[in-house]
Amino acid sequence: MAINGLFPVKPRVNSATKAFSLIEVMMGATVLVVGFIGLIGAITASTELLDTARKQQVATQIIEGEFDNLRASSWSNIASLADGTTYSVTVNSAGTAATGSTSVFELAANPQLMAMAQGFSCSLTSNYVRPVSATANTVTFLKVTCSVTWTGNTGRTHTRSTDVYFGKNGLHLSFQKS
Repeated sequence: MAINGLFPVKPRVNSATKAFSLIEVMMGATVLVVGFIGLIGAITASTELLDTARKQQVATQIIEGEFDNLRASSWSNIASLADGTTYSVTVNSAGTAATGSTSVFELAANPQLMAMAQGFSCSLTSNYVRPVSATANTVTFLKVTCSVTWTGNTGRTHTRSTDVYFGKNGLHLSFQKS
């Protein structure tokens, strides 16, 4: 449209069509808040998973270290673990000291691993397998269980445990679980 054919005239636009309504703004804010709540939940869950994975790795290192220490020791040292006895050690919350049966555990002599194992508890249980009524002098085959327990950052208790068999003259294929 033109006035006198020279200049175009813009049609009038309703001012309500130029801006967002209050309902649209509120809906957008609601979607944004729900998105942020979901993001915070995802961050919290991933932090818990990372903490658990790190502590499981530390627990695995403790268990492997204890079994490697036993494998490197003499048979008389392995057989000296009393049948059915559980030896345990706990690392303090600062990771600087351990209490319990510290002479049995390699963990107590490893300050780097203790620093990572703050608040961890470790236990070793030995069971004589053969002969049936074995003593420390007559045992030829035994099972050692190592368990590591810790509390995650959410307060949940976790445990990792492994069994290993030791034979006086090495492991033999003749042993079978029944």
